[in-house]
Amino acid sequence: MFFFRGITVELSTQDDHFLTDIFYLILELKLSDGSVERTDLLSRESSPGVWDANEPLTLNEIVAHFTLSVFTDLGGDEHQLLASRELYGTDLWDGLGETTGILLDGHENYPNMILKTKIIAPDSSRQALGAEQPNKLNSLLRPRSQVLSSNPEVPSFYGLGCLRYPEDINTSIERQQLEASLTPNDHPDKPSQLSHLGWTLLTRFRRLGNLGDINDAVTQYQAAINLTPDGHPDKREMLSDLGHILQARFECLGDIDDIDNSIAKHQEAVDLTPDIHPDKPGMLGNIGSSLLARFDRLGNRDDIDNAIERHQAAVDLTPHDHPRKLAMLTNLGHSLRTRFEHLGNLRDLDNTIAHYQAAVDLISNDNPHKPGLLTNLGKALLIRFQSLGNLDDIDGSIAQHQMSVDLTPDADARKPGLLDNLGNSLLIRFQRLGNLDDMDNAIVQHQAAVDLTPDDHIDKARSLSNLGSSLHARFQRLGNLDDIDDAILRLQEAVDLSPDCHPDKCMRLANFGSILLARFDRFGNRDDIDNAILQHQAAVNLAPDGHPHMREMLNNLGNSFSARFGRLGNLDDIDNAIIPRQAAVDLTPDGHPHKPRVLSNLGSSFFIRFGRLGNLDDVDNAITKYQAAVDLTPDGHPDKPALSRNLGTSLVARFQRLGNIGDIDNATEQLQAAVKLTPEGHPDMPSLLSSFGNSLEIRFKRLKNMGDIGNAIVQHQAAVKLTPDDHPERPARLNSLGIALLARFQQFGNLNDVNDAIERHQVAVKLTPGDHPDKSSRLSNLGHALCVRFNRLGNRDDIDNSILNHQEAVDLTPDGHPQKPGRLANFGIPLFCRFQRFGHPKDAESCVAQFSAAALSPVASPPDCLMAAKKWVHAAPITNHTSLLAACECVVGTIPLVAWLGLSIKDRHQHLVQIGETVRAVAAIAISLGQCNKALEWLEQGRSIVWTQILQLRTPVDQLRDIEPDLADRLLHISQLLDEGTQDVNPQSEHRRSPEEEARQYRALAREHNEVVAKIRSLPNFHDFLRPPTIHKLFGAAKDGPVVVINVSDAQCDALALVYGVDEAIHIPLPNLTSERVTELQVELKSILKSNGIRLRAVRDEEAEGDGGEGCKWILAELWDNLVKPVLDSLAFSSDPEILPRMWWCVTGPLAFLPIHAAGVYDTEDSDEKIQDYAIVSYAPTISALLEQPDAPEHNPFRHLSAIEPSSGASYIPNTEKEMEYIRRRL
Repeated sequence: MFFFRGITVELSTQDDHFLTDIFYLILELKLSDGSVERTDLLSRESSPGVWDANEPLTLNEIVAHFTLSVFTDLGGDEHQLLASRELYGTDLWDGLGETTGILLDGHENYPNMILKTKIIAPDSSRQALGAEQPNKLNSLLRPRSQVLSSNPEVPSFYGLGCLRYPEDINTSIERQQLEASLTPNDHPDKPSQLSHLGWTLLTRFRRLGNLGDINDAVTQYQAAINLTPDGHPDKREMLSDLGHILQARFECLGDIDDIDNSIAKHQEAVDLTPDIHPDKPGMLGNIGSSLLARFDRLGNRDDIDNAIERHQAAVDLTPHDHPRKLAMLTNLGHSLRTRFEHLGNLRDLDNTIAHYQAAVDLISNDNPHKPGLLTNLGKALLIRFQSLGNLDDIDGSIAQHQMSVDLTPDADARKPGLLDNLGNSLLIRFQRLGNLDDMDNAIVQHQAAVDLTPDDHIDKARSLSNLGSSLHARFQRLGNLDDIDDAILRLQEAVDLSPDCHPDKCMRLANFGSILLARFDRFGNRDDIDNAILQHQAAVNLAPDGHPHMREMLNNLGNSFSARFGRLGNLDDIDNAIIPRQAAVDLTPDGHPHKPRVLSNLGSSFFIRFGRLGNLDDVDNAITKYQAAVDLTPDGHPDKPALSRNLGTSLVARFQRLGNIGDIDNATEQLQAAVKLTPEGHPDMPSLLSSFGNSLEIRFKRLKNMGDIGNAIVQHQAAVKLTPDDHPERPARLNSLGIALLARFQQFGNLNDVNDAIERHQVAVKLTPGDHPDKSSRLSNLGHALCVRFNRLGNRDDIDNSILNHQEAVDLTPDGHPQKPGRLANFGIPLFCRFQRFGHPKDAESCVAQFSAAALSPVASPPDCLMAAKKWVHAAPITNHTSLLAACECVVGTIPLVAWLGLSIKDRHQHLVQIGETVRAVAAIAISLGQCNKALEWLEQGRSIVWTQILQLRTPVDQLRDIEPDLADRLLHISQLLDEGTQDVNPQSEHRRSPEEEARQYRALAREHNEVVAKIRSLPNFHDFLRPPTIHKLFGAAKDGPVVVINVSDAQCDALALVYGVDEAIHIPLPNLTSERVTELQVELKSILKSNGIRLRAVRDEEAEGDGGEGCKWILAELWDNLVKPVLDSLAFSSDPEILPRMWWCVTGPLAFLPIHAAGVYDTEDSDEKIQDYAIVSYAPTISALLEQPDAPEHNPFRHLSAIEPSSGASYIPNTEKEMEYIRRRL
């Protein structure tokens, strides 16, 4: 009890905690507004507590502040307000009459509280007062609607009242309904009774979630407003109350009409409130909150801008020292934060933090509102950390949340939410820095939140969901199976406790789906992934359009579809993964801090589909998305390493497909940067190390840089060491280490490497479940390592086990999978090795079958197809297989696909350097089989591919234009763009695209070129458009003289001569010429030229030593004896200086660098003959180049000849000045 001006006020309740809360509430309120000095109060334990009678504190104020709780009613049998009988005497009524009412519907320091309570005297007191007294009491206690904006961040007072005692609110509603029903509509108290009933119904709805209550609340308020005449002082407050209730129903049901009507009601209230009225800021805040809610749903930019404008006006109208300033600053901060979350303007986020900080600074730590304001600031700092990665922000967030927790007693109903916020920030710092103490502390906070929340409290689901997320994070780091099972139980319970109308239900469904996905990734249970997809789909379906977390939910749905595709291989799943991820990108504006993440996720889907279908468009799209994500992310951002890894991995994959050295160099650079940007102990470090090691190992296989393979092994060993034995990624990392060790063995021959490689592969295979999508590749790698060791040591068990592993790998790979051709080819290798060693006929037949199936597979990539075809060519003659010619045909047909038009000229030439020997080898096989015409055709198709492609781009289309002018123009346009793409036409342009953009556009143009050519070939009489000429057309090139094609291969050297009128190529064996000897002659000639300063840049005449004439004579003589003379003799050429025939030479390989046109025996006593004595000699790049000579140009006298000086820094071409002078004299 306490004394007031001689009057005893006694509080009596069966719940001591309730009494304590009320007592402290009164004290806190009076202390916060300065009506009572602390020195005037005694401690809680004192009885009685005394207010100084001289203080300006009225009884009305005491009772008003007493009723300022979250009660709707204190009526009932158990929890009543009892006052000594003096309170119900004449003094009470006189005192009450001094004011317009003792109930305040909100306190200025507590803008979030919307209180609708009244004091109900015990029935006995009512009877003593007489029949009229209760109505008088009710009229004096009528509610005033001073509704400030609803603010979920500002918690309620200690969780008191009906939220703890639901039976009281039911009793109150029954009494209010009865009272309203007994009051006629024309009674002046009827509107207040109806509005009070409506607010109580809303309170019960918030507690129990019964939609009937909020619908009835709307009905009661609408009736109250209809009964209230215009100009009545309570009308604007009732309108504002109704707007608040309509917004609450909109947030539950999503009916746009509700939020539109809410805004309309709030606008009416604002219009009825003068600018100088103290309620005007609150009214502006209410309409701002409703506009914000509509923006969240519809995403209309005008709504969020108008919401911020209203909240800013509310702040400006409120004096700095006014108690409402806190609410106004907070609401403005909320609206700015919302705009940032949707539009990504960092200035909005900075302003949000500034306003939150200003609100925090306005009040002392003992103000009960301080924890909520600290929470707002902590959340905003966390968002900025997630956007920019500044560690000061995450540390600041944790500090704010920790202070908020420390200031709040455990009995406070806000405490669980504050603990959850602290746990969330700790968890995010763990994910950045990997400190296990942060993760364990996060779980402690979330568990405490769960323990403090009653089972029937609506926030129980929130705390359970947060606890499940933190347990999930610990499972991902430590792999404890109890953690993931416990996390799933918590999330399931959270989902079950959340009604569909709860705004957080969709995110809880998404979190539940993500944890199910994590367990699926670990154990592969089909039910988990199916259930994960169901939860994510339900989350997306439940979330309204414009939900601030819609992009995360869409991304989660894409993740689950991708995971199921990876395990089961259903193409519908990967297509379904791309759709929501593309939607997430479309929902994220440029400049938004989350844009890199959604771009990277979309890139991942394209990359996964490329892995299955091998479509270059997909890997190009993946790299484009990854590159954009990396470019948009600063180096200090926590996401930068993962984004760089994704980009690097996709570049590695494209390099393996196309062989562009720039891709593998760029990939290695990105992956190395990812490792450097990742702190030690970070959970992603093993994955990053493994990816970096893979790129180094792949680059080593191409460039043979010894440092790469050693570094690759170091990275893989570190990755394995950091990966727990039971971690699901351990098999993959062991597999990668095994590949690198085997590569080093093949280079240096250390048996320890091959033994270690096999051991790693065996463990990887053993740890991989049978239905895992990588099982087949790991079996294939183990089989390959065993075969390599067999070739070194000859152990029969090794080759037998190799074949068994390869067979299982092939069996596990479905037909149509892009890796199937590679598995078939790999399977053929040990079969061929065993045949060579033991001679089993079945092995011979089987190995050729594997190679041919791989080479002819429609899903094989061109490099895989060529590799398999070459093995087929190698195996067929050794096994006496009849398919040798078909194998050669396959090799030649694949070459244009490997060096396709979509690659740069440099890359095409690099491919041709490697495959040129293959072309010459298959031509030699055809010659040995008597198929000279076929050999000639293959040589023509396989050599000078780039030259032929360039000529095709410049092919006239006059005949095509006559029948399809649009198609002809389209082909010419594409061809022109491709032709320009082979030249650096404007390297200094400030608008020049990046190399990646240029390469991608070039490949797209090449694909379009192929599509157009295919369409043209479908036209009548255009079947052979731009096809290589047939052998019969090639013979037309010899109409002006024989054309001699020289083929130099390791097996043999031959000349094939085309003679006009003869329909079969003339085969001229060159038994004294070998590939090795031709290479030696080339080296010797280069040495002679170098010593004489000829044909070498930056070598001047004064540096030349010796006389190269004598050195060249014996090279020219050898070419005469072993090459030119046999050809001339076979063609019956004679030395007749009067009539010299024409002849053309087409040479291949190293012979192209030797001077055949000058071959002969010079200045000898026995003989002095040379090729010039027999024919006029010319060279031709291809036979096709001789088929259609351009019309002879009209004769014009020689006008001028230009020589261009080298650019700055370039070396001079020697002797050019002498050559120009010689030409000038002759002309």
